[in-house]
Amino acid sequence: MSLVGELAARAHSVGSRPVPPAVRAAVRAHLTDAVGALIAGHTTLAGSVAGLAHTLSAEYGAARRTAFLGGVYAHGWEAGDIHRGSVLCPGCVVLPATLAVLPADASFDDYERAFLAGYEVALGAAAAIGGEGLIRRGWWPTALLAPLGGAAAASVLLDRPLAVTASAIALAAQHAGGSIAGATDRADGKYLLAGFAAERAVTAFLAADSGWTGPLDILDDPRSPLRRSEGALPEPFLLPETSLKPHAGAKHLQGAIDAVLSLRPGGGWSRSSVRRLRCLLPAQLAGIVDRPPPFGSALSALGSAQFVLAISALRGHCTPWDFEDGALRDEAVLELARVVEVGSADDLTAAYPTKWGARVEITTASGEVRADRLDARGDPGNPLPDNEIVGKFVTLAERELGPARARMVAESLLGPDPSTVSVLREHVLPLLGGTFDRSPENAAAGVRTGGSS
Repeated sequence: MSLVGELAARAHSVGSRPVPPAVRAAVRAHLTDAVGALIAGHTTLAGSVAGLAHTLSAEYGAARRTAFLGGVYAHGWEAGDIHRGSVLCPGCVVLPATLAVLPADASFDDYERAFLAGYEVALGAAAAIGGEGLIRRGWWPTALLAPLGGAAAASVLLDRPLAVTASAIALAAQHAGGSIAGATDRADGKYLLAGFAAERAVTAFLAADSGWTGPLDILDDPRSPLRRSEGALPEPFLLPETSLKPHAGAKHLQGAIDAVLSLRPGGGWSRSSVRRLRCLLPAQLAGIVDRPPPFGSALSALGSAQFVLAISALRGHCTPWDFEDGALRDEAVLELARVVEVGSADDLTAAYPTKWGARVEITTASGEVRADRLDARGDPGNPLPDNEIVGKFVTLAERELGPARARMVAESLLGPDPSTVSVLREHVLPLLGGTFDRSPENAAAGVRTGGSS
């Protein structure tokens, strides 16, 4: 039995069996003690907490709900961006955090600068702390560090002073959390990670905006799990170093998908024509995505080289719609997935994490073909052209918005359109169910500066 299973069984066992009198007395003592602490906290902190409590009201709860929903949706199919060096996905947190507090009178210049500020903070923190080291320890860097950027972006968008932004960043760091350890084959909690991260970003901003201060030394304290490990921050701008993904699925496999599609004949391969598909990756990535069939869930398939390469070879694309239940059980997909082999190559390993390369070798009855991709399409140095960005957007959004409306929204967001903020408010925010309008009486009377250590 897993430790989680043991702990759950323990909880139910404790709740159902007789409890010795001495233990009951101890429970009552601890209960009394905890209630006393709660009352003392109310006596001393009620004034300060009252302002923060407004963030739980219908008005501010809407902002947090908007951020949560946006985060879950934005990362649901791993179709968003990622910075390879820091293994960080900023967009799925910065976007929902800024949408959650988007003021009605914001100009596109205001929004663009805030969005950029969020990326620069999140990626700067990841560069200083070492996102790749976090992920090796089982933490998801996006859950830990992207909220710093989301909180900063919200503060900049609402034109708050530097002290509020600093405290928002510090509070987001202090409340960080989010592990990717454990199997995903029968679990779907990973979908929630980006949602909680985006909500945490907004909560940190709302707390700072209500006068709460964060520990400004949290990223330098030797006790901090998020302490600085590098020297000076890299020079801006870091956003252009972030990769866009042309395909759904883990970044680990974007180059491999590109390679398969470049080798795919015009009419595709027949069901049994591929005798062997060998995918070589950096050693740091190969073991993570070596997940042969059966595929128990879409989450598991998203990170499976066997699935995404089989689906790409057979269908000529890898979109969110290729992870539906029918595809996971499609015998043609399973048959090809069974001949996909995953290994590592020394040259690709040496280039990681700056490069997430791939080498694909496909054996058919007519011989072997091979393709290498050190940079996937969408990586810095190999950018997606505007028409492909619009095409990807339409693929992702047309089921919700319709193809014409999806194209209009994409072209408006991509171009220097002064109506971009109104496009976000009209076509995107309604999907998340709320807008933010901070009443003057709920704002802090004065913002404390500094921070505890």
